[in-house]
Amino acid sequence: MLEKAKVSFFLAGRSIRRGNKGITIFTIFVLTLIFVQLVLFSSMLAGVTVQFNKLLVDFQTGNVVIEPKEEERYIEAASALQKKIESLPEVTGTSARLKASGAFSYKEKEMGATVYGVDPTDESFVTGLESTMLSGEFLSKPDRGEIILGREISGGFGALMDSRSLGGVEVGDTVEVTIQGRTKEFRVKGIYSTLYFMIDSAAYISRADMEEMLGVQDRDLAQEIAVRTTEGTDEVGTREKLISLGVRENVRTWREFAGLLSLIEGTLGMVRNIMNAIGLLIAFVIIFVVIYVNIVNKKRQIGVQKAIGIEQNVIIASFVLQAMLYAGAGVILGYILMHYGIVPYTVANPVQVPVGAISLELDDLEAVNRAVLLFMASVIGSVIPAYKLANKGLLELIWEK
Repeated sequence: MLEKAKVSFFLAGRSIRRGNKGITIFTIFVLTLIFVQLVLFSSMLAGVTVQFNKLLVDFQTGNVVIEPKEEERYIEAASALQKKIESLPEVTGTSARLKASGAFSYKEKEMGATVYGVDPTDESFVTGLESTMLSGEFLSKPDRGEIILGREISGGFGALMDSRSLGGVEVGDTVEVTIQGRTKEFRVKGIYSTLYFMIDSAAYISRADMEEMLGVQDRDLAQEIAVRTTEGTDEVGTREKLISLGVRENVRTWREFAGLLSLIEGTLGMVRNIMNAIGLLIAFVIIFVVIYVNIVNKKRQIGVQKAIGIEQNVIIASFVLQAMLYAGAGVILGYILMHYGIVPYTVANPVQVPVGAISLELDDLEAVNRAVLLFMASVIGSVIPAYKLANKGLLELIWEK
């Protein structure tokens, strides 16, 4: 068995050394590009997913969210619960929020959206909404009768669903907001955009205004408490610590709010699989053509090899090894190009996409998986022509009859 393997390696090496160098270089170059294409889309998908997750955590949920107990509408004694949560060393801030569905009216335009009642100071320790203002300013603690709108509500500013917005509200304009039958006019103090459609489809007012509209003044209630932790903290571990502290409300990590992100990731994953299938088909065709042409040009040589006693399986294996060497060189060069070239470049120069600036995220396990698929395509693409021609008789091979 070992001797047969040595013969196969010898024949493969000699075929490559004596073959057309230009074709060899071109084949490896194409396989390198195919491997890069296979890994690139997965890396881009990973980068987009990381960016979506970052937007969700930084501008909406924080790392952990506390919600009311089952069948209860509010969290009671929210301030005391905030102090208990903030006793954990990894917690950097909490924001007790009230929220409700609101009906917005501006001139002849109407729409519905979620309205959050927040303490601006607390909110700044959890989310970075203050840094996303496109126009105007974020809320301050003493503000009453003022509102912050996401661009998907205000319209303009590059809103993705501008036709369904209020049609171009600007800072200083007055909008009517109706919550649970109570209507109040608010002056628009600022308009923000996080580049994430769902977050930009909300509005923020002061807790005092929201308590008044909900009819819960001076009751220290909240419908959710967003919790921010230090970078790198395990959210599941934080959740367990909060439960051990005696927090009886529902404690959920940000990942439980990422349903839409999972849907987007699944859709992009389907596109990735289609692109991968196309890339592997191209690799199969390239290897098939290269090996087929190589075999056709060496029909007599193959006939002589069979005549002197070299087994057919050894001859076939030599062409498969040749294809694997091409694929191996392509994978190595492609990985080097991605790991030391393309990925570092995108880290230094992030790619601008609709959700912000992203960098490619190269997953080594994913790269290995793509390498295996490329090897499989190469093996199949080489076995078919090698077996077909090596299976012919000696006379047909030597004398081309």
